[in-house]
Amino acid sequence: MNLGVFNTKGLKLKNILIGNEIDRLANLVDYKIVDTDFDSRFDNLVEMASAHFGVPIALVSLVDADRQWFKAMAGLDMRQTPRSHSFCAHAIMRPDEVMVVEDARTDPRFRDNPLVNAYPDFCFYAGAPIVTESGAALGTVCVIDRVPRSFSPADRAMLTRFAASALSLLELHRRLELQRDVASLDPLTGLLNRHGLETALDRVISPTLSGEGCGLLYLDLDHFKVVNDNFGHAIGDRLLEEMARRLLGAVRHGDLVSRFGGDEFVILLAHPVDATALELVAQRLLGTCRAPVAIHGHAIKVGITIGGALAPRDAITQSDLVHAAYGAMRSAKRAGCGRLGIAGNDNLQPPHANSSRPEIALSDAIDRDELFLEWQSCQDIATGAISGYEALVRWRHPDLGILAPDRFVPLAEACGLSARLDAWVMVRACAEAAACRGDYYFSVNISAQWIANRNVVSMTRAALEQSGLDPRRLVLEITETTAIGDEACAIAHIRQLKAMGVRMALDDFGTGYSALVCLQTYPFDMLKLDRKFVAAVDADARGRLVGEGVVKLANLLGTEVVAEGIETRAQAEALHAIGCRRGQGFLWARAQCAPWLESLQANAGAGQ
Repeated sequence: MNLGVFNTKGLKLKNILIGNEIDRLANLVDYKIVDTDFDSRFDNLVEMASAHFGVPIALVSLVDADRQWFKAMAGLDMRQTPRSHSFCAHAIMRPDEVMVVEDARTDPRFRDNPLVNAYPDFCFYAGAPIVTESGAALGTVCVIDRVPRSFSPADRAMLTRFAASALSLLELHRRLELQRDVASLDPLTGLLNRHGLETALDRVISPTLSGEGCGLLYLDLDHFKVVNDNFGHAIGDRLLEEMARRLLGAVRHGDLVSRFGGDEFVILLAHPVDATALELVAQRLLGTCRAPVAIHGHAIKVGITIGGALAPRDAITQSDLVHAAYGAMRSAKRAGCGRLGIAGNDNLQPPHANSSRPEIALSDAIDRDELFLEWQSCQDIATGAISGYEALVRWRHPDLGILAPDRFVPLAEACGLSARLDAWVMVRACAEAAACRGDYYFSVNISAQWIANRNVVSMTRAALEQSGLDPRRLVLEITETTAIGDEACAIAHIRQLKAMGVRMALDDFGTGYSALVCLQTYPFDMLKLDRKFVAAVDADARGRLVGEGVVKLANLLGTEVVAEGIETRAQAEALHAIGCRRGQGFLWARAQCAPWLESLQANAGAGQ
């Protein structure tokens, strides 16, 4: 089925509903309220509602993509439920009405609901939608009783007023959050200020002790004082704004750009990064800022000098890392403007250093179609039956031969090409998967940087519509050891993709310190155990116990587990014994070009 073609009213309606749901979820994310701490103002609201209506339970319920989450609860010891169990998910479908269920035990929509069967308090329900000015219903203020009852027009009007009060509290929460954001922003450029950058550094510097690593670039504009003296401060301010814009356009998604003060900028490369990646990003910044800036008829030519440092190699505290990068910048400045200095390295890079050649080669490879896909099957461990395939990108390098992803994906991230690479893989994978007639799922790896990119949802939708692949057959895999960057945007995009029917997988689970945090934060449908984790399950009793605990945790979260890198029958049996049902690895098959395409081509040739 081609999702880009709508031949029936039903499909059109489904598309409209999905579109509205995506807008509604985006509105909910904008309030930055879900998963926040308890707030006495909301608590007071539900306590007043409980007392006014004489009911044991009153809630402020917010309906997310796959759950309802309670900002405030009176009479209920529960913070969230699956959306499929939620009365409020039905109530928000009619934003202009109060939904009343006089007796859930006899209502065909709810009589089999686990909440009705498990909790004797869930009998009567009334919910007034919390509706924004744009018309988005974020959730409800609802009241629940343990016995059937009626609800008068006056009761409905009063509950609607409670919902309006909840919206006012949500607006207040959003304004307070905006004020906190403003306190961390530079008013001229809109970048993080020094305080904002230091706060971000505090969050990422401690994980470096576990080996993740981060990088810092300290930038100083060359000859900025001359510009201020000759053209005035107004022109100087415009120059700073333009340089801020260029820096934002040149860094990778998830990297943080800050104006540290005056004409100095600091960029935090929070992804796991090595010296090569640090240098590649810095060289791209040097090139971006080298071109003259046109302001009020003046062509002003300034450049930048950069110092770089790595944690934990050069420092293990925030202040020491900034000092190391600043010192490297000052050393580069003394050697001549427009250079890059790296902490602990006396070999200063001149402005035209040829570090961009790998970036050009990879960019050309995408343009020249030197990339191709291989697919590795995923099996039912007990029967060996194929349940799905994972797409793996390869580079047919003209000089080096076939290159695996670990040879060039880190390069793509450092050079800012990961979005282009991910887009190529997405389009090609959907096209090849759509040609397969079997009932399989198809998983595609995307960089964690890209999941926070505002284009990821539209790009995925376009690839699905262009290929005709059913969204329910697509799984997007994100590696947990790569920093996602803007967490709020990433969560919003994941929920929008899931609303389309796409499933999300957490790849390489067990290789990084953030594994459990990722499971807690992001609504993944699938968890893929890293091959080292798999080997440990078969190695000793302790490894089996840990593996069994992970599988049970995933089952409790409703998350499917797939084990990677299974090479022996003993490993497969050990995994099956602890409850893991699916796996992939050399035991069954190596990655290969899509076998179904070869079959189609062979059949086409035979028919000629």
